[in-house]
Amino acid sequence: MKGAVAALATVPVAAAGVFTSAGAAQAAQLVGEFSFSSDPTVSATLTSNSVSFVAPKTFTINQSLSTGNFIGFTSGTINNITSFSTNTIVNPFLTLLGGALSGSTFIANTASYDIRQAAPNLVAIDITTIGTFKNALTNEESDGEGVLTLQTGGRGLTAAAIETLLAGGGSVSTTFSGFYFGTPRVSTPEPATMLGLGLVGVGVAMSRRRKTVA
Repeated sequence: MKGAVAALATVPVAAAGVFTSAGAAQAAQLVGEFSFSSDPTVSATLTSNSVSFVAPKTFTINQSLSTGNFIGFTSGTINNITSFSTNTIVNPFLTLLGGALSGSTFIANTASYDIRQAAPNLVAIDITTIGTFKNALTNEESDGEGVLTLQTGGRGLTAAAIETLLAGGGSVSTTFSGFYFGTPRVSTPEPATMLGLGLVGVGVAMSRRRKTVA
């Protein structure tokens, strides 16, 4: 099953590359970390093979957690994944706005998701994307990998029920929680660290229900 279900918090972000100094930020690969602020007004519809965000598809960046040359971005927009099975993604998947590098993007090359029970009555869907960040001024690229988390809730709701619904051709309405981004193969933050950031049940090491539509 594939999809999107939001948890409840902000999540950090990082890209691969070598950041030398603040003065070199505008003429370098995008490198560092940033977090998207949780926003229950941002919603998305999940099917077994796609996720579509409802307009205006915008998010706010938690600037207090930004590092490297991601400092200065204040908000952004997100696009849809039209097919997990064929990695058909509307790119740029992310467009970062604000500051000197406004308009920089994240191009997603692959996407997959997993469904998990985040808490009683709360189901989360973690969407993993792998691709590249692109500096709007220099067009320099840096590898990036991210996890977008969405959530849906209801009395007695279980991950198994969501999986059954999607397998039968149904869809799920979800709300947006956050993002984690990092260099490919970078270890996932420990649960205690993520809880310290105000995260609930988000992580790259999504163990139980990770599935990729074949």
